[in-house]
Order: sequence, then structure tokens, then C-alpha cells
Amino acid sequence: MTEFRFILAVLLFALGTAAIVLAIIGVYRFRFVMNRMHSAAVIDALAVLLVLAGLAVASGSMEYIPKLALVLVFLWIGSPIASHMVGRLEITTDESIRDYMKQEEAVPESADYRTSDWENSESTAWQEDRREEAFADRKEP
Repeated sequence: MTEFRFILAVLLFALGTAAIVLAIIGVYRFRFVMNRMHSAAVIDALAVLLVLAGLAVASGSMEYIPKLALVLVFLWIGSPIASHMVGRLEITTDESIRDYMKQEEAVPESADYRTSDWENSESTAWQEDRREEAFADRKEP
């Protein structure tokens, strides 16, 4: 039984390490912050799960599993928040983001997306017009 636990722990560590290496390659391969952030944020949940599962299997004791699960929960809660904040910082500070990112218009060109001015009633009318345009081809004949 000890050999099986050892092999399973090594396998989980290896898979977690491989996921981390893929995330690191993605972070260094991509040019823009948003792409780098996506690469790191998507993989970290899986990598942390695999490494902590390997630790739980390797410990062989049930007393460490709740602590490792708590660490996993905190990381899973904190990672999306941190990724969102990095993305929001990039959007609000990079003046040339529209030049290198293809994005659908979530905010009118004339609006200042750094403030909440675009969330007024005029933007609601703009959003309704945009929604009608988007679904115009889906209307039944």
C-alpha cells in the first residue's frame, strides 16, 4: 500500500509540476499582459489542486487533508480576484489597449471607461441598440 501511495503522490506531483511549467512557458511566451494573465490564471487552479492532492496522498495522515483543502479553497478564492484586479489595472492604465486587442464594443468609443460615467441611461439605450443589432440575424422569418 505504501508503494501505491508513493507512486500516486509522484504522479500527482509530476502532473502539477507539468501544469506549472506550461503556465510559466505561457507567461513568458505571450507578449501582452492580458494573454499572460490568462495563461497563468487558467492553469494555476489545476496545478495547485494536483500538487496539494499529491501532498495529501504523500502525507498518509488524515490530519493534514483539511488544512490542505483550506489552502486550496483560499487559493481558488483569491486567484480569480487577483486576476481580475490585474486585468482591470491593465485596462485602466494602458492607453493603447484598443490598438493591440480585438474586442467587441462593451463601452462606446466616446465614453471614458476609467469612470462609471458610461453607466448612465444613455448607455442603456446604446446597449439596447447594440443588442438589437446583434440579434437581428436571429429573428424568425
